[in-house]
Amino acid sequence: MKDILKYNFLIFIPVSLFLIFSYLNFDKLNSNFDEKLRDIFFEIRGEIKTSDQVVIIDIDEKSIDSLGQWPFSRLHMAQVLANLANSNVGIVGLDIIFSEDDRNSPSLMAQELGLEGEFRDNDEVLSNVISQTPTVLGYYFSNEKSKNTQPYSRTVFDKNDTSNMLEFNNVVTSIPIIANSAPSSGFFNALSDYNGKIAKMPLVIKYKGDIYPSLSFEMINLASGTQKVEILKDGYSIYGLGLDSLTVPVDQYGFMRVNFRGGRNSFKYLSFIDVLNGEYDKKDVEGKFVLIGTSTTTLADLRATVYDLSMPGVEIHANVIDNILQGDFLYKPSYVSLFDMLVIFLLTVVLGIILLKLSSLMTILFVSILTFGIYFVFYYLQFNQGLIFNLMYPILSIIFTTIIAFYINNTKERRQKEFIKGKFSKKVSAEVVDDLLSNKEDTFKAKEEEITIFFSDIREFTNISEKLNSPQKLIDLLNRYLEPMTNSIANNKGTIDKFIGDAIMAYWNAPNYVPNHPDIAVKTALKQIAELELLNKELEKEFGTSLEIGIGIHTGVAVVGEMGSIGRSDYTIIGDNVNLASRIEGLTKYFGAKILISETTKDLLKDEYHLKYISSVVVKGKTKAIKLYEVLSSLDYEEFKSVENKYNDAIKKFIDKDFDGSLIFFKDIESLYSHKLNRLYIQQIKDIKSQNSGDISTDFIMDTK
Repeated sequence: MKDILKYNFLIFIPVSLFLIFSYLNFDKLNSNFDEKLRDIFFEIRGEIKTSDQVVIIDIDEKSIDSLGQWPFSRLHMAQVLANLANSNVGIVGLDIIFSEDDRNSPSLMAQELGLEGEFRDNDEVLSNVISQTPTVLGYYFSNEKSKNTQPYSRTVFDKNDTSNMLEFNNVVTSIPIIANSAPSSGFFNALSDYNGKIAKMPLVIKYKGDIYPSLSFEMINLASGTQKVEILKDGYSIYGLGLDSLTVPVDQYGFMRVNFRGGRNSFKYLSFIDVLNGEYDKKDVEGKFVLIGTSTTTLADLRATVYDLSMPGVEIHANVIDNILQGDFLYKPSYVSLFDMLVIFLLTVVLGIILLKLSSLMTILFVSILTFGIYFVFYYLQFNQGLIFNLMYPILSIIFTTIIAFYINNTKERRQKEFIKGKFSKKVSAEVVDDLLSNKEDTFKAKEEEITIFFSDIREFTNISEKLNSPQKLIDLLNRYLEPMTNSIANNKGTIDKFIGDAIMAYWNAPNYVPNHPDIAVKTALKQIAELELLNKELEKEFGTSLEIGIGIHTGVAVVGEMGSIGRSDYTIIGDNVNLASRIEGLTKYFGAKILISETTKDLLKDEYHLKYISSVVVKGKTKAIKLYEVLSSLDYEEFKSVENKYNDAIKKFIDKDFDGSLIFFKDIESLYSHKLNRLYIQQIKDIKSQNSGDISTDFIMDTK
């Protein structure tokens, strides 16, 4: 079985290859789940502080209520830009487009009315203000045809291959008089991910073969004085945009992952009408990046992000600028694929090998701790190191591996249960088998254990077999006898080791722990004697004979476990104490006792029994004497009770070597309570008295088993 099961870990290799193949080929299909896991990371982290260098001027409901329906007169926008310039603003970005002529312009009205003369052109006024202020205009790319001109950006990009970069066919810009007056411009396209949320923003987009910067990126470029941006490549993919002293990481499509500061209103907002009226603190905009956009629902520039399902688009641009200013980017390193594949391999093959060695409870505990630990590391790498790795495939790998490991372990456990049942179903009770199945760890491993050993044997079995003169009758007789005897052992948590002809060998406290095992063994022996008395009445009727047995019990340390050859083995016990228990059983016939126990067993008994001291005996093969006691049944004790005191006195005089006094007592006892043991002591005393040696031993020396 071990040879078959030890190669089960190989199943995790194709699982690993399948997940790696899926990771390499179906990443887009799984990115939705990956982003949901990453959203959880953001939720756990919560909101963080901004650099305080980005301010939003909001065309809010308050401004619309004051100035009327959007779009406002271009004079209002010109005044706001002029006020900002006078407040020493750092740079201004417009997240809006002036795609049509100002309908409130006097020149346009005069033209429509056919009036002659010079009238003010609001678009021209705004154009003049834009040309004299640090203003970056906004525009957006589209695949729909438009009448506007090609956009202008001051920043120039190198000509590295950008085949993966997002590309559009058309663009929507401000009207020429305004678009041509700005120092620069940038697109403000925002594209949602598969889950409908914005997680990344494009910093560069191709249009008619040229590369253009986003509004937020162009504001950074102008503020830093960068004239040319290097497109950084690693092999065939873009990985960053190189400014003079800063590298902004992007993916192969030119997108930067946004490290959102929080939900809506994470940045300072100023109302458009307040700036128009000069009702603001100039320190709020001095030297800072200012974005002009809208948060109103009616103007439909609200986007879903990780922290907010209706974040103003202008605030997303603010997050991008703040990310670049603080340099706390989130990006996938160049080795991300190798790292992700290594994690998949480790969490399938290596984890699988580990789980095959663990129990179900330990598997759950280990997998829980491992999962928490892995995602804690991913969390740390994301927000402390800015590194983005795949979050979906690690959990998929853990789930697949755990399910397969559970299946293999359950299969292995089922086979092991069948193996244990096969080994112990006829040795122990069903209750003990169930206990073994639930506590099977190291069941078969050989180890030293204190056990109570039991041997029983049928007296004069050879004569009985000759009397029956039929092998079948002899087998039937044995089966009738062995069934209740083995049941009494198994039902009392004992383990039957083997049958040796008509003899039974059993033990307690292995393979399972059995408290008070000496008591249980003694009680089992007494029960067997009682059951045999009832059984003999039936055996007399069926077979014309009855049975007598002797039982020997001894407690001591023995080696317990699976022993034998590779092809043939058994769970058994070996050791000197096993041999001693067998010798004690053999002495029951010699001393005329039904149940003999050693002094070791007697000292461990916790309950009360009718015990009768037998003698101090040196068994065959030993030099040290052991003390033996007979356990009397209630019926046998009733007969012995009348001479118990005299018997104890006789034993005491014998041990004290008052052999004459002891002899008198034993002869008196024999006349009242005839027993083989009395006659053995009488003969032993006579033999001692006939010895001439000065060193007299009171031990019974046994020369036979």
